[in-house]
Amino acid sequence: MDLAETLQGVRSLEDLPALTAAMGSTPLWDPVPAPGEPTVVVGCRGDFAWYAVAGPRADTVARALAKKMAARGRICGTLGLDPVSRRLTIAISLTGAPRLVLDLDRPTEAALEKLRRLATSAACGAAGFAAQAVDALGGETVGLRYFRQFRCTLERMAAGLPGPLTTADRHAIALLQLTRILFLYFVQARGWLAGNARFLVEAVDDCLARRRKIHRDLLRPLFFGTLNRPAAERSRGALALGSIPFLNGGLFEPHPLERRLRRDIPNNLWRDAFDGLFERFHFTLDADERGGVAPDMLGRVFEGVMAPDERRASGTYYTPAALVRGLLDQALIPLVADRLGCSEAEAERRLAEGESSAWRTVRTLRVLDPAVGSGAFLLGALERLTPPHPNGRHAAALRRQVLRRNLFGVDLNGAAVRLTELRLWLAVVAADRSDRPERVQPLPNLDCLIRQGDSLFDPAGSVLPARTAPAPELAALRKRIVVATGAAKRAALRELVRTEARIAEVALADAEASARASVAECLEGARSADLFGGRRGLDRAGVVRLAELRRELRQVRVLRRALARERQVPWFDYRVQFADVFAAGGFDLVLGNPPWLRAEEVSPELRRRLAARYRWWRPGGRGYANRPDLAVAFLERSLELTRPGGTVAMLVPAKVATAGYGAVLRHSLTAGATLIAVADLTTDPRASFEATVYPLALVIRNASAAPRHRVRITLRHGPTVPQSTLRGGAPWVLRPEPLRAALDELRGEHPTLDSVLSCHLGLKTGANRLFLNPPEVEAEVLRWAVRGRDLAPFTVRRRTRLLWTHGRDGTPLPRLPPLADAYLRPHLNVLLARTDYAGGPPWALFRSSAATAAHRVVWGDLARVLRAVSLSAMPDTVPLNSCYVALASTDLEADRVAAWLNSSWLRAAARIGTVPAAGGCFRYTAATVGALPLPQSALADPDLSTITRLATSGRGVQQDLDDIAARHLSLSEVHRRALVSSLAECAEDRS
Repeated sequence: MDLAETLQGVRSLEDLPALTAAMGSTPLWDPVPAPGEPTVVVGCRGDFAWYAVAGPRADTVARALAKKMAARGRICGTLGLDPVSRRLTIAISLTGAPRLVLDLDRPTEAALEKLRRLATSAACGAAGFAAQAVDALGGETVGLRYFRQFRCTLERMAAGLPGPLTTADRHAIALLQLTRILFLYFVQARGWLAGNARFLVEAVDDCLARRRKIHRDLLRPLFFGTLNRPAAERSRGALALGSIPFLNGGLFEPHPLERRLRRDIPNNLWRDAFDGLFERFHFTLDADERGGVAPDMLGRVFEGVMAPDERRASGTYYTPAALVRGLLDQALIPLVADRLGCSEAEAERRLAEGESSAWRTVRTLRVLDPAVGSGAFLLGALERLTPPHPNGRHAAALRRQVLRRNLFGVDLNGAAVRLTELRLWLAVVAADRSDRPERVQPLPNLDCLIRQGDSLFDPAGSVLPARTAPAPELAALRKRIVVATGAAKRAALRELVRTEARIAEVALADAEASARASVAECLEGARSADLFGGRRGLDRAGVVRLAELRRELRQVRVLRRALARERQVPWFDYRVQFADVFAAGGFDLVLGNPPWLRAEEVSPELRRRLAARYRWWRPGGRGYANRPDLAVAFLERSLELTRPGGTVAMLVPAKVATAGYGAVLRHSLTAGATLIAVADLTTDPRASFEATVYPLALVIRNASAAPRHRVRITLRHGPTVPQSTLRGGAPWVLRPEPLRAALDELRGEHPTLDSVLSCHLGLKTGANRLFLNPPEVEAEVLRWAVRGRDLAPFTVRRRTRLLWTHGRDGTPLPRLPPLADAYLRPHLNVLLARTDYAGGPPWALFRSSAATAAHRVVWGDLARVLRAVSLSAMPDTVPLNSCYVALASTDLEADRVAAWLNSSWLRAAARIGTVPAAGGCFRYTAATVGALPLPQSALADPDLSTITRLATSGRGVQQDLDDIAARHLSLSEVHRRALVSSLAECAEDRS
């Protein structure tokens, strides 16, 4: 019997045990002696009981009972049956828990799905089942709820740590403790903690019962005396914990911050962590098991444990696993095909069939993520680079081999490095089928492969040469460290420190000698005689060059002193820590989702350094909107780190393909590299980020393209475009034929709009709260203000009044009328502090001349489709800076241009050149609209004036308008269909 039939069969309390059975519980009938409404225990799930009441007030009584049980600390569920109204209430005794009210005869599909989720929840104690029941009844996924709870627990533990600690140190210590316990819950799920599925909570309860300290008496011995030591080296107390594997790997070694803390974390914080977080959820290593927390959810930890402002400041977002797999395949298959000298289809077949030659090639690849973030790409690379094996046997050993020889990562954030290591270790644990703890192999040490450092800037800049002499020694040493344990590991780490210091010292010595020689050469040239026997001296360029050389020399000497003082390399530099990789030419594959930070979120000092260091990091115009994203610098850096012929696979903001600041990047890539794939993923279902971002996938070979090379414009097998058509730095048109042909025909030989008309942003007040919808002021200083959202094709919804403090010529009034003056006078400090204020009357507005010109066409900066309006009949209307304004020479010309921009063909062409924005909108900048064709014949066509007049009066004109525009553009029927189809796709994708 299915759930719907079971619900329909419920008539009285006696029928509820059958319902609890259908909900995955054991049916019972156990009356509870209590005053008031008869109460019966009708089912249980381990220690979790279902209490049931019936009657006309059953809903109120069931909710009150759940609340009373919650106040007593009793975790249970309540069922309230109203047999007359045929309604059933289900509640859980947790504060804030949702309740579900069902119509027994006509349950909705959503309600039935919630009950099905409840029936499939995994048993994990009363608290754990209650938490899963809350997830099921509330419709919220267990992953989202778990990570929200994880963050709350992290914040409470960080705030409660004893001793004087910085906020950052508190966060780091608390995160370290909780990730260790998180890892152990997965180990426990594997059955490796003394074979006891409840080992951790029972050990905590035992510790509390004996009035011991959880941190001192349980966790320290467990972490440092048991999990980090082979069984033969454990103390008697550690052995008493039972059969527990020696995990090694660095997770269970004392951290320097812990040594500084030197105090125990209080019991109340640990009790909160276990009872409020870990015991409320079921942990599983099977990603397909419903209702549990699985390792594949851990990518959201990085986002979950960062405050929103910190996450925004770092530009870091979780990358969906499906997108990682798609990008990896697009990068790996061409790389293998190139090595094997075969087609991509053949390489894909060989990999899928496990052919040895293909997988021997894979084994040699060195893969780097220069901004590991949550570890999504390295985890995906671990899975993809692990060769297939019958029945999954030896999968753990194969993954260990991949970690040992193939994967490298760097991140500026220490927490990101830690969480990446955690996810990679869990991937090994998930693949390990060992049935007894003593058979589990120690986890690999990853701290020599996943490094904390700055990928964008090397301390010695470009003066440090790559060294080849100790490179083989460094590679062999890292491989030893990955698998070493105990004394051998400590000795190997000391040797690594010495080797890296030796590489750095030799390279710095060479750099200093080279810099000194260059300075001497520069000075010698300056002292040499010119044609007339006098000193030649230095010209302006020579002075700049000498200053730069001396700066480099000082920097090298500072680094050499630091190296001598620390006796180890106190900074990260790819040419030191990964010197062996650079001796071989660089990484074979550099991939990832680097930080996306808009220019306004980058500090002025960092912007200066980026502009000095990276050729692609150049503004495309004035204002923040025309300054590059931080991801541009990461992309340029990634190509530098890639060997010749290697591959870069990156997710970057989609606006890189069209924005003005991306022109240098686009030109450099098309002229000097091979674009394997350039895919706009704005509408790809795999690109479902946790934030509003619009990704572009770039897969690039670090080698010049063949003459007729074609670029894939999806991450699947699909349409391609010739790379030659993307050259020159112009916006990339990533569209298949015949749309590209339609766009070519549409543009033809016509002049562009911005070559005929000047385009400007609308008026800026700098203080909208003062100038928009002011209180009672004189009518003579009021105008209608128009925002982008107020525009529709041919019409304006005027709903905002503007305090207009300028005259008819656009210049500020020398004096304001009395009421307006009295209104603004108390706000003089605000007016004078506006960013754009540069003198004159304090009430001056900005960009007023274009906004008040006689003949204007306006369109919104942000919109789903381009919508233009002629303001010829609205001289008192002022477009604000969420609008763009094109200045015409006459009212008739303004009417014709507005009609022209509202045609379907121009809308389609404009949309293809836009940058995506939030809410399904696109950004129609002056550059985008200005690049549209505007034939002289259209400017002189009286039919377009008529179209505007009819549309303004409410007549439908789109078909006639499109026919007129198509005539001026000489568009064929085929190309018309292609353009209309692109508009339809846009509306469907962004709705």
